[in-house]
Amino acid sequence: MEYDERIIRLCEGIADLVKPVRIIIFNCKYKVTGELASFKLCVIVRDTECSKVEQKIYLNLDCEVSYDVLVYNYDHWNTLMENDPYSFACRSIRNGGVVLYESE
Repeated sequence: MEYDERIIRLCEGIADLVKPVRIIIFNCKYKVTGELASFKLCVIVRDTECSKVEQKIYLNLDCEVSYDVLVYNYDHWNTLMENDPYSFACRSIRNGGVVLYESE
């Protein structure tokens, strides 16, 4: 599936800024006209200060479309994936999302 270039540019900016393990898009909203209205990204990082990473993203990266970012620590993410199939991260993000970026 192809995504709006604004989403791709933001993902590239996040990748450059915070060096995440993975970026997953899990929600896109569209106007009646079919134009992208907003989207949500999950950013998984090795950093343990997720709120600081989230703040860094919002303060440094702009997008013409409204967006939300959820930041998870890599270890916490893996614990949720292995132990809590009913968590929001597992149900909504992993099962309903698409990986847009993954570090090597």
